[in-house]
Amino acid sequence: MLSIVPEAAPDLADPSVLLAPRVTRWFETRAIDDAASDRLDKPVVRTPYQALVEALLEQSSADLAWLSWEDGSESVVVARDRMSPLQPSSIGEFPEPPRSPMTINPATRTGAWALWCRSRGILSSIVVPVRQRNAIVGTIGLASSTIGALDDADRQRVQLGASLAIQARRHEVRLSSLRRMFNEVSRTLEHALALDRALRLPPTYREIARSLGESLDASYCQIAIRDARQAITIRAGGGHRPPRRVGSTWTLAQLRRCAEALHERRAVVLTFSQGDVASEPERLALFTPTTRTGVLIPFIAGPRTQGVLILGEERESRCQPLTPERIAILELVASRIAHIMRISRRLEYERLGDRRRQRQLTVERQRLARDVHDEIGQALSALLVQIRCAIAEGNAGPEALKVLERATSDALSGARTLAFGFRHLERGVGPLEEARAFADTLLRGARCRLSWTEERIEGRVAARTLREIANVIKEAVTNIVRHAAADCARIRVEYPQGRIRVTIQDNGIGFSLDDTRPASDGRGLGLVGCSERLARVGGLFDIKSAPAQGTVVILEAPRL
Repeated sequence: MLSIVPEAAPDLADPSVLLAPRVTRWFETRAIDDAASDRLDKPVVRTPYQALVEALLEQSSADLAWLSWEDGSESVVVARDRMSPLQPSSIGEFPEPPRSPMTINPATRTGAWALWCRSRGILSSIVVPVRQRNAIVGTIGLASSTIGALDDADRQRVQLGASLAIQARRHEVRLSSLRRMFNEVSRTLEHALALDRALRLPPTYREIARSLGESLDASYCQIAIRDARQAITIRAGGGHRPPRRVGSTWTLAQLRRCAEALHERRAVVLTFSQGDVASEPERLALFTPTTRTGVLIPFIAGPRTQGVLILGEERESRCQPLTPERIAILELVASRIAHIMRISRRLEYERLGDRRRQRQLTVERQRLARDVHDEIGQALSALLVQIRCAIAEGNAGPEALKVLERATSDALSGARTLAFGFRHLERGVGPLEEARAFADTLLRGARCRLSWTEERIEGRVAARTLREIANVIKEAVTNIVRHAAADCARIRVEYPQGRIRVTIQDNGIGFSLDDTRPASDGRGLGLVGCSERLARVGGLFDIKSAPAQGTVVILEAPRL
């Protein structure tokens, strides 16, 4: 037989059963409320404190409940309904918090809270101080216009509400700190260390340090690189007050904590105000004398390039212990530095290789031009001289010799023209070939496979059209590297019915087309620029994408 045991009913006499779930549900649904607020373009008004005060009021017979803070934060005052004799508008400033919980009734004659209640028509009230680390930071309470409406159970609920208010305050402070750190790292990754900048021009250590100093919430930052002699050298500094020690070198044997960070590949936090003797060498070498907290974050930019991002904080108000979340964000920033340096170095190697190949190609063209001019040109010149002598001496028929003369003269002119062309070919290749080399280099650096197919035609395409299409291809490939997280990209060039069509497809994460609208921070302007480029040559720009379904970009324009 199956026996069904009924679920135990909650103990309604326990205040925690009634109040704690309300506050917990508020934090669980905060993300949903924020998303709904973004869709409706309205700010979220409901707060965890409001949920707590409403729960207190609902489980009592009071007409009004409140929660006030001593630091000037906005108080929360909630009435039971619109017809309640006590309304939030009748509540002015609250008196000083009591040292212990108070129950106020008509028999209470003295005290600031008794006078406050009588002046507002409150005949029964419970006032409980809100304590945090043995300090009173606010008050929470219930008020009624009926004598004896509040009892000991209400007092227990209000005392529990005081402890829940402190928990909600801690969560709010933590949420604010996380939001601030998220904004900091977003600003750093999207602006200070933008991938576009590395693609256009490899950044220097000085530029990276200056950008970090403007983005990170620290007094100063430095970038140090380890060399083959097991020493680190300060390459650049940034921030408000960076130490002026660029070019200084120390051996890792002298800096044990720095060597520890590089060896274990993890961040090391140094708190100098605690008199840490083991960290004194780092303080003297890498930090200013007024630095209170320092962080050493290692990064690896290649098999032979290892470095340390050094952050120093001199402000006393910012010297709280670094949380694991903030350390993780700083490590992410350091890894981003390494990524930018790897991409920049790879692109620089590709540029050097391209220049080397161009020099070799120029030398080969010059050699071929000399061969054409010297061997073929000289042979044709000798033949032309003999034909002209034969014509002059009458050893051959004039008509036949004139035909040979014209043919030889044309061949000589062609050889000279070919030699001239070899010597004066433009350096580089066409726009589409250049776009293909760009895509191959960039996607290979992002570990994304490229498949490029192109139809061959006899007709020509206008140079301006090719330039605009090549620029749009580069922009699309850059977006694949920055946003798509794809491992395969396909580019197909076709020439249907007097037009040129390019299809760019990736198997990345995709996106919603609603997110492509230009934003005030500059996002989305690249797609607008692509559309404008093709419109200038009478072309069309189309994009198809959906979350988790990749992206397809189609470019089409008249050939002439």
